[in-house]
Amino acid sequence: MIGHDEAHRKIVAKAMEDAAFRARLIADPRATVASFLGIEIPSTVAVTVVEDSPTHQHIVLPAAGDQLSDADLEAVAGGAGVNWGAARDFFNTGPSAASGRGQLADWKDA
Repeated sequence: MIGHDEAHRKIVAKAMEDAAFRARLIADPRATVASFLGIEIPSTVAVTVVEDSPTHQHIVLPAAGDQLSDADLEAVAGGAGVNWGAARDFFNTGPSAASGRGQLADWKDA
């Protein structure tokens, strides 16, 4: 299964190169993400897309309890990969990335 960061990177890259995909992603993020990644998103998981603008930047933080369990940490320390599990886990775990992190360099000091 694809990890959260890799999925995020692919979705953003596709949206940057394909205007029709970007429009579908904004209009119906749940169906667009599910179709693009070939996964089923549980009904208990909401999918939201926000778009940065020159005057409004978004910072996306991971959930407050978003960290590896002791078992996952031990597996990573031993060199094994972390399996984020089903689509439900994909959207509820793993580090999140801010959608406009590349644009932060464009910010000017007030």
